[in-house]
Amino acid sequence: MRRFYFGVVALAAMAVPVGLQAQDPLTLPGKNYRVVLENSDVVVVRAHYGPHEKIPVHDHTSFSTVFVYLSDSGPVRINHEEEGSKEAPVTRPPTVKGAYRVAPGIAERHSIENLGELSSDFLRVELKRVSLQVKEPFRGKAPQSLSADSDVVEFSDPQVQVERIVCVEAEACAVKPVGGPSLLVAFTTFEMSSGRTHKNVPVYAGAVRWVPEGEVTSVKGSGAEAAHLLRIVLKAGSR
Repeated sequence: MRRFYFGVVALAAMAVPVGLQAQDPLTLPGKNYRVVLENSDVVVVRAHYGPHEKIPVHDHTSFSTVFVYLSDSGPVRINHEEEGSKEAPVTRPPTVKGAYRVAPGIAERHSIENLGELSSDFLRVELKRVSLQVKEPFRGKAPQSLSADSDVVEFSDPQVQVERIVCVEAEACAVKPVGGPSLLVAFTTFEMSSGRTHKNVPVYAGAVRWVPEGEVTSVKGSGAEAAHLLRIVLKAGSR
């Protein structure tokens, strides 16, 4: 499945001087990006920037993307390297575990420098078959507390919705059925039951699970820890 990325990088590289040629992010020496799930709807790429690490120039696809932050981190400098770009470096503010950003599709070529003492770990959930028409990125904030059950839609447009689920009860919490498949992103470790067997399986913090349309799913916390997850839903008719 990595050939897609290579093709994008190769085509882009042909149009720029050798000195500006970028790499497929999946083949960078530091292994800063790796695919953790891919199907016909999404590709989920996990990113890791170590403290003060510098990431060489690389390309990203033009897919609309949901960035999901798995750790607290400091600021990160993004140096744009697109051909003819005069854009000044951008500093991504510090991130908080549990926050996310929904961004429209735009191809990017850049290098990265982690300016902080903390690692930055996040997911790029790239939506292959959806083109979000948001004018500005939507930023979802991390919750202040995980002390009560909640199931709240925080972002919604005609094609995609992002829902935050918290389950603190000893009993499993049913995940509301929706018209479309969805991706679950775990911020804490929890148990998940789905499909015909309804067997509880652990889902570890930072992991993702794909839930087909119509599949009945429930979650519950692990030990004393609440289940905290994000659900990204591809609405019916968006695919």
